[in-house]
Amino acid sequence: MKKLIAAASLCVASFSVQAAIIVPEYDVDAGQKIAETVCAACHGLNGVSIVPAQPNLGGQNVKYLYKQLVNFKAGYRKNGIMQSQVANLSQQDLANVAGYYSSQAPWGVGYGNPATNQEATKLFLGGDKSRGVIGCAGCHGPDGAGNPWAAFPKLGGQHAQYIATQLKLFRAAGRADDIDSDDQKRVNDAAKEGEMGMMQTVASKLSDRDIRILSDYVSAIH
Repeated sequence: MKKLIAAASLCVASFSVQAAIIVPEYDVDAGQKIAETVCAACHGLNGVSIVPAQPNLGGQNVKYLYKQLVNFKAGYRKNGIMQSQVANLSQQDLANVAGYYSSQAPWGVGYGNPATNQEATKLFLGGDKSRGVIGCAGCHGPDGAGNPWAAFPKLGGQHAQYIATQLKLFRAAGRADDIDSDDQKRVNDAAKEGEMGMMQTVASKLSDRDIRILSDYVSAIH
């Protein structure tokens, strides 16, 4: 028997990138079938990816997952592989996939770097006022659990390589960097197209070292 789970509202959201995040009623069983054929090769059927460049999805909050899929579908978040994978999926399919992966057991944790743990802890929890760096914990929580109501993602235990890549994409979008392609920028944190989002603003202040130590730290917290 199919499991129908109401997430946030029974209303149906449009594909507009500026729309409020309202997840349609979703079907976990239908989402699993799509995951088996479309998603599992990169993200694992249970949402645990064995590829460090690809994110773990199991137990991630459904609002965040649905928003990312909608943004890939709309081209607001750019990634050639993901955009091709969702091209033939309907809005309902996206909700089903998001619902399926959010229903899976949360992924485990990786290994941090003891040599930079103290420095990274300070940066993650409190930021660095002298450089205008805002602490990550304000949105993602001190244990990296995220905020499902605000669609802020769970970060704790996520692959360090994936986290580092996303921070660099946000940083490139938050600076006037000479980037060859818009595919090298991530702008889908902004509430409105053309505006600076919170992650773009925060990441624009991060150095390469900041990104490296934060990514290692995030991979180990829980």
